[in-house]
Amino acid sequence: MAETFFVRLSGAGTATWGAFDATGRLVGALGHGTLQAAHAALAGRRCTALVDGVDVLAAEPLLPAASHARLRQLVPFSLEEQLANDVDDMVFAIGARLPSGATQVAAVAKERMDAWLAALHEAGIVPHALMSDADGVPDIPATLVIVIEGNRIAGRKPGHAPFVFEGLPLREALSLALAGKFEDDELRHVRVFADAGGHARFAAELEALGHEFASADVKILAEGVFPHLAATLAQRPGTNLLQGAYAPKSNWPAILKPWRLAASLLAAAVGLGLVLQGATYWQLSRADAQLDAAVSEACRRVVGDPSTSGCQREVRQRLGASTGAATEDFLSTLAAIANARDPEMRIDGLSYRNRAMDLQLVAPSVSALDALSRELEQTRRFDVEIQGTTPTDTGTEGRLRIVGANP
Repeated sequence: MAETFFVRLSGAGTATWGAFDATGRLVGALGHGTLQAAHAALAGRRCTALVDGVDVLAAEPLLPAASHARLRQLVPFSLEEQLANDVDDMVFAIGARLPSGATQVAAVAKERMDAWLAALHEAGIVPHALMSDADGVPDIPATLVIVIEGNRIAGRKPGHAPFVFEGLPLREALSLALAGKFEDDELRHVRVFADAGGHARFAAELEALGHEFASADVKILAEGVFPHLAATLAQRPGTNLLQGAYAPKSNWPAILKPWRLAASLLAAAVGLGLVLQGATYWQLSRADAQLDAAVSEACRRVVGDPSTSGCQREVRQRLGASTGAATEDFLSTLAAIANARDPEMRIDGLSYRNRAMDLQLVAPSVSALDALSRELEQTRRFDVEIQGTTPTDTGTEGRLRIVGANP
């Protein structure tokens, strides 16, 4: 099953990382340290970098159906009033369309994007995706999900983009996120995931959540919130900030690195095969040249012409002279009869098929028929059979079968 390597950027060039499969299961151990150490653990896998959700604005504007490139042109005008920075200094990324019909959009300052990517590239990490870690807050029907890490509160209402607050009391943060409407039929439950520090900080307010919702479930994450956020994103990716001018380029060196040894072995095998083929061709060429020389010498000695074409022509002529019967046809057979017959003979009928001619003629006598038969056979081109004779008032009617002789 394909794995995704998640790297969550922290302050001062440090990071937390781990690999997760498509079901959200952690593969191997979690790591924490420098980005260079994260690069060493990457091992050529696809990498998704997670950045601080406080720096990423998540919005839900209503946008028309259009391509992502077109929507990125429209979004700045839709969010201009919500942004503290000039739109020209911001990067906008288009996410999934929400059940409400709105489109999830992420906006971040170009300065922050450039700083994150510079830190990653300096460590040799080229991410395939860059996402807000707040996108890792699960989306659970009829449930408000809250993820607390230290003094930072991230959350998500079902079917909506995530929200992030830092340094605010829990009650105030939820009031802003829910627009003061705690009694909502769509939010009957609340589920909280908190690290140890966050749970201790908001313990009293967390306990009070049971009075605001039909049920409140609080879970302390011993290993911190990163594995929970990454596992969610492995199953349901968030909005990739690497769009437009920041879209990732092909990273062929990193992709091909694991295959370098196999490619080298394949190239060596192909090269060896070509060398062996070349050696075989050279040997066959030498044998062919020797055979041509032997044939030329034999032709020169036998027919006086060393060229192969001249030798073939002379052999054909000699074979034709000795086996001419093999090429007898209707016209050549008829011509031979005309040359051999007595002028007083009269041909009454003939038929020709498969080198055999059946001839009916009237001759002055039986001896004249016999003379015709012998003269044709003396050419060694025909086999002649007198099949019958009948005396008449005008001579002798004869039936002859003349067959071209076998070579």
